[in-house]
Parts: sequence; C-alpha cells; structure tokens
Amino acid sequence: MKRMSDSLRTRLNLLIATAIAFAFGLGLASALNLTPISIAAEDTDAGWVIGAPTAADPTMENGFAEVAERVSPAVVTLYVTGERQVPSFNPFLLPPGFEPDPEEQEEEPRTRRDVWSGSGFIVSEDGYVVTNNHVVADADQVDVELQDGRRFNAVEVVGRDPQTDVALLRVEADDLTVLPIGSSDATAVGEWVLAIGSPGFRQARTPLLTTVTAGIVSAKGRNIDILRVQNRLAIEDFIQTDAVINRGNSGGPLVNVAGEVIGINTAIVSSTGSYEGYGFAVPIELAREVVDDLIEFGEVRRALIGVAITDVDAADAEYYGLERVEGALIQNFSFDDSPARLAGLEKGDVIVGVAGEPVGGVSELQRRIRGFEPGETVRLDIVRRSTFQRESAEVRLISADEDSPPPLAARPEPETGDQLGLEVKEVGELSGAERRDFAVTPAIGSIVIVGGNPRGAVGREIGTIPAGAVILDINGEEMQGRADYDRIVSGLRPGDALSVRFSFRTQSGRQEGIRSIVIPER
Repeated sequence: MKRMSDSLRTRLNLLIATAIAFAFGLGLASALNLTPISIAAEDTDAGWVIGAPTAADPTMENGFAEVAERVSPAVVTLYVTGERQVPSFNPFLLPPGFEPDPEEQEEEPRTRRDVWSGSGFIVSEDGYVVTNNHVVADADQVDVELQDGRRFNAVEVVGRDPQTDVALLRVEADDLTVLPIGSSDATAVGEWVLAIGSPGFRQARTPLLTTVTAGIVSAKGRNIDILRVQNRLAIEDFIQTDAVINRGNSGGPLVNVAGEVIGINTAIVSSTGSYEGYGFAVPIELAREVVDDLIEFGEVRRALIGVAITDVDAADAEYYGLERVEGALIQNFSFDDSPARLAGLEKGDVIVGVAGEPVGGVSELQRRIRGFEPGETVRLDIVRRSTFQRESAEVRLISADEDSPPPLAARPEPETGDQLGLEVKEVGELSGAERRDFAVTPAIGSIVIVGGNPRGAVGREIGTIPAGAVILDINGEEMQGRADYDRIVSGLRPGDALSVRFSFRTQSGRQEGIRSIVIPER
C-alpha cells in the first residue's frame, strides 16, 4: 500500500482541524446561547403559550409548499394595544394535575400598558377576520397587517366569545384572499395538517410574517380545562396536533392538505413554557357557529339544558352497564326550572346521545347542544340511574346566561376506613367542633364523612377523602341513619359497583354530586 504524500496529508490534517474547530465553536456558541435559534418569544404572558415541532414526510414536501402558497395570503398579523392584567400565576403554564395555592390565585392582579401580536385569517370577501378571543380580549386597539403589506389601523372588533375562545374582526378592504372552510368533523385522527400563523414579533429586525409547520391530527374532542379556568360554561372540544403552534400564532388557521381551515390554533399544554408535543385548536364547526351568530346578531346565542355534568369514567360505565366509557353524568340542575329537570331527567342519569348522535363526554354534549337555537326542542338519550334503562326525553332549550352552579368542592384528607374506605358518623355523634367545621345540620342528612383511607374505594375515585361531605343516598336509597349505611356497606364485595350521592361544602354553600365507586380488590 502506497504511503500518502506529504501534501495530501497536510491538506487532510487541515480539513480535520477545521472541522474540529467549527464543531467546538458551534458547541461553545450554543452553550453560551449565542446562536440565534429562536426569536419567536415575546414576554411569557403575551397571550397563551404555544409551540411545537414535527417532521413532515419528505414525499409531501411539494404538496405542503403548494398548500402554504395558496393559504398564506389569507393569514394576517394582528398588532394589539391595551391594558392587560398580569396574574401572579399563569394557568396556561401549569403542569397537568398541579393545583396552585388558592391564596395566590386570590391576589389582586396587576395591570400594565402593553403591545402584543397574534394571528388571524380572512373568511369572507367583505373583510371578516377570525382569531382567538384571548388575542384581542384586552384590546383598546387592533391593527391588522395583510401579507401584501397593507395595514389597517383600529379595525372593528365585531364580537368575542370567551366560552369558545373565538373572536371576529372586520377590515374595510378590497381584493382579499379568502380561506376556504373545511370540516373538522370529517377530519380523521392521523391526517396531515399545517399550522399557519403570522406572529410579526416587534423585537425582530424584520417582522416575522408567515410561519408554516406540519404535523398530524393526534386526537379530537380534547378537554384540557384551559378555558374553564376562567369560565365554567366554556366549551372545550379541541383538536390535538403535533404541528408546531409558534408563539404569536394564536388565532391562525390549522388547515388540511386541501388548504381548507379545520381549526383555529389556540394553545399548548406545557409544564415549562416550551413545546412538549401537545398543540390544540378550536374545531372550525364550533367556531363557525359562533361567527355566524356574531355576524347575524352581534352576540352569541347559546342554548342551555340546565345541568351540571361530569364525564363518565370507568367506574360509572361499570355501574350503569355501559358498553363504552362514554356519556355525561348529571350531577345537579342549574336551577329549579331547569329544562332538563322539567323534561323528567334526574340527578344521576347519564346523557349518552343528542338528537340520535352519540355523546362521548361533556365537551361533545356541549358542542352538540351548541348546534341548536334557544327555543328549539332536542331529544336526549339517557340511561337512568334508578333503573339502568335507556330512555329518551324531549328537552326544550332556553337561552344561556353567565350563571352556573359552582364546581364540586375541593376536599380535605385522610385516615382509616370501612369497605368504602370511609370513617363516618351520624350527625348526632359529631362533636361541637366537627359540626362547626363541617357546617352540617340534621336537615342536610344523617351520615357524615369524618375521615378515611385515601387508598380506599372512595379515595381512589375522588382523589381524596371528602371530610365533611354528607352521604345522601347509595344506589338511590336514602340514608336515614347509620343502620341503612352499615347494611349496604357491609354487604359490599371486591368488584361491586355502586352509585353514591354526596353533599359537599363549598364557599358558596352546599353542592350535590354523584360518583360511581368500584370496590377495589384487597
């Protein structure tokens, strides 16, 4: 084998040294945060946190480019000026399952004058622009910049709907590119989608206009409690995607490969503020109903059946004999003349269908009811708590207002337990201190929970022991005294399912709730 020439060896050594120096320099720059990897981040409270990466199939590259070219002219940048609240904690950055300190939540929020940006998209030739409510909620002025450079100052905010996070603007302009509307209902999990926005960050030397990211629909019908933090009547039925939704892209369109909008890019769930793979968009069918109302009436006309409901869980499905874990469990009625109550529904019934269409849970029930007008009559399919029979009821809808029943109470903690994992007393057995702490009287009920085992049946289902809660009935049988309770509970065996109606203490008074409980294996 011939030896390498000195000149060739010299050139090779020089190349290797150069490569090592480049790698070392890049690593050092990265470690010192000198590489300009992202400027798409204004202040952490400049709207909802958003973000995400994904890798598109290389064979789809040309298809994505064509779609992006057609859709981008309909995407606009919003520059918003206003006085905004700066809360002491950001509910959109909380890790899943984390509960902030109640005292921290009650602190008076600070306000400051600010300018921020977001995205929107044109849906009609006469200048209607759709975006997120949270982008313009605190606005004194909204300016809109089109992709062709035209800018419109102080545009009209036609209306906003905090319950769906949808807002509608209008610009007075000609020759507008309109984004075609697709169907989120017809979109399947696994389909390709593009998240498009125009953040226009003011920190950049050149404003960032159109950004396009690709991914798939990861799931549908997601309820992440990001809107209900501020509004208990909020409708959450999000499309989940792994297409990145960059900061400033709130309000931009989520489109299919035909270039049709199927959702409004809205939020991510993150424990750090950085993208962790979960992006969410408001489905276009829900948004379109809101937009149609805002255009026709200047407000959203929302129908109501008057119930406080929770998602059916596995224990509920077991108790009611449901084939799948689907439906919405009626915990209570919003008021005495609730349309659902007047139609014959009862606490503990499970709503499994609306107008012949199945209901997967609370979000889907809300969205299906949202498709009807106040005054219309809708058929609800239910499974009775009292008989486990499937029945139907005709409910006449009324117009919703901002009043809603308080949520089920947060509840205290631990120690001991019977078959339900509870330690109970009759009201007459309570000490004076317990009566005061629990605010219980004989008029409320006779069986009071005073403690228990958080790993017992009730603790597992509820997540804690609801000390101070009153057990009103078990499987529909009212608890008249300790004998009734002991008779039922002593006969329970591992695997048995039962339905318990509680009365919880809340800040606004007593609130009833129904939970299905499965006795765990020992």
